[in-house]
Amino acid sequence: MDFSKFPLEKLVQYAAGVFPGMVALLVFNQAAPGSLGWFFALGFLGYRTKLSLIVLAALVIGNTLTAFLTSVLRWVAGPVGFVLGLLDSKPSHIYLTAPWRDPTWRTLARNRLGTQAPSDTHLMSEEAFDLRKKVISEDLPEEQRPFALEELAKERLDAVKDDERWAEWYEHYHRIVLFPRDQDFVWHVQNGLYYNLEAAALYVLISAILVPSVRQWWCIVPSIIWVLVLLSELHWQVNRLLNKWSTLHEQLQDLSGGRRNAP
Repeated sequence: MDFSKFPLEKLVQYAAGVFPGMVALLVFNQAAPGSLGWFFALGFLGYRTKLSLIVLAALVIGNTLTAFLTSVLRWVAGPVGFVLGLLDSKPSHIYLTAPWRDPTWRTLARNRLGTQAPSDTHLMSEEAFDLRKKVISEDLPEEQRPFALEELAKERLDAVKDDERWAEWYEHYHRIVLFPRDQDFVWHVQNGLYYNLEAAALYVLISAILVPSVRQWWCIVPSIIWVLVLLSELHWQVNRLLNKWSTLHEQLQDLSGGRRNAP
């Protein structure tokens, strides 16, 4: 395998797996005292070979732990996402105000989308609809009223459809902002380090239930802090996902700067 073609940020994330792996080995040594000492006492292996094997084992164990944590989070995210989707499944025209009706956003999105852009119509309120309907009924001759009322209903329905399409495009860019594919190298490194440290913290807290010697304040307190960091990140992401207004400013920047392209 040619590792030169493998993304460097991915290699850094895999290498960061050594942190939870080392923590797991240290916890194991606490649960079975002398295990690592026995390994280092083996005479037929050189010191460098032993260190290499320890690091390799830590990488394998650490990446296994992070993969397991990822699977658990995805398993939890499935039903949670389904419930949140049901709560956020109201038709677009129900909202009295919405970010996809922002005139600046629509102008920039229309310039980006070109022929794919919906018509720049505006929803007709119930009061406006009733007023225009009353005007038609009172001012037009009786033979013209059916056609005019039909055109009014069509205009209102078209505006609702356009609003729904604008909402779909807004959701498209909303998710691009929340889950970008073009993060820089520093972000990948930081994210990989944080995630592996959070996995290590979870492992320590769970191990403390079974291994009494792990129940030390200098083990528990940092672990609790990193788990709180993980929970706060998840809470922040969910809030941003549900709050459509949260990405409006970033969408305006992206659409005006042309850093992301619509499909």
